[in-house]
Amino acid sequence: MNQPGFKKAVPFADLVDNKSVEIEIENMALMLHRRGEKVYATGVYCPHAEVRLDPRNTSGDLIICKAHGYRSNIKTGECLEESDVRLSTFSVMIEDGMVWVKFEKPH
Repeated sequence: MNQPGFKKAVPFADLVDNKSVEIEIENMALMLHRRGEKVYATGVYCPHAEVRLDPRNTSGDLIICKAHGYRSNIKTGECLEESDVRLSTFSVMIEDGMVWVKFEKPH
C-alpha cells in the first residue's frame, strides 16, 4: 500500500458480513463494519454524549447508542436524531485481501 496515511487494519476475510467489530490501530480504537464487499470505519464514541458504542448494536447501516438510543449511519456518520453531530468516519481501502484505514491520531 503506497497511499499516504493508510494503516493496515485486518485481513478482509476475518470480517464477517453484516457484522461490526472493534479494533485498535496504533493505540486508536476504531470500529470496522463489513457490508457485503465493502468495509466502513467509524469511531467508537457516540457523537452525542461520548458514550462508548457497542459493535453488537448495529442494525443495517445504523449503530445505536445504548445510552440514549441515538442512531448514526456507519457510512456517512450522520446522526438521525441531531443533524449537527456526526459519528467519526474514516476512509477505507481493500487491497490484496487486507483492509487499510486512513486516520489521524488525535492531538
